[in-house]
Amino acid sequence: MKIVSWNVNGLRSAISKNFGGMLEAEKPDIFCLQETRIDELKASALDLPFKYRYFHPANKAGYSGTAIFSNTEPLSVERISFEGDVSEGRAIRADFGTFALTSIYAPNSQDELKRIDFKHTWNMNFAKYFANSKNEIVCGDFNVAHQEIDLARPKDNRESAGFSQRERDDFTQILSDCDMVDIWRERNPDAIKYSWWSFRFGARKKNIGWRIDYFLVSHNLLQNVESTDILDKIEGSDHAPLQLVLKDA
Repeated sequence: MKIVSWNVNGLRSAISKNFGGMLEAEKPDIFCLQETRIDELKASALDLPFKYRYFHPANKAGYSGTAIFSNTEPLSVERISFEGDVSEGRAIRADFGTFALTSIYAPNSQDELKRIDFKHTWNMNFAKYFANSKNEIVCGDFNVAHQEIDLARPKDNRESAGFSQRERDDFTQILSDCDMVDIWRERNPDAIKYSWWSFRFGARKKNIGWRIDYFLVSHNLLQNVESTDILDKIEGSDHAPLQLVLKDA
């Protein structure tokens, strides 16, 4: 079973670019999206090659939003809203029986860390929700580069949004409290590969990027992970898609 996760930076925008080509090339069984920026009425009119499509849109038009598409019907689907983010559509979870899969779009702490208190609260609520979880896979844009190896210019970004010590510590706590593994880093401890690049200054062409998108996997599911990758050659968004292939799932 192949799962792909992608921050599409606007679903309709992505569809007008390389969305169809990516689906044709990768053929995911389950497709998780972040930053869909679309309401359900408009989303329902889209021609998408998945039988089951579930959205958690933000109340604010053109903002945030998550989704899960699948050709296998889940046992249940839950739109998760942590305290304080009830209108932002930042998490959706589908239970497929042998595992549950959540697509998340964590808040950005913003310039001058103006929203870091909100993000910290969101992170801690996330950690509480998934504390000591089993059979969970969480994917998406966590808006944090966890270690120095996860961004091209760590010295220039000390205490910048996405690389503040508080955000990095929160991510460490999430992994610990939720008994989850950052599976790509676990399998590639010394590799340098990024999942997001600014649209400015030719950052992607120069590979001046950040790894802020993740698959987190419960420890008890690690034996079911066949492979994982960051598909950094696929364009169509400022983020690269991520891939996770499961066996015996």
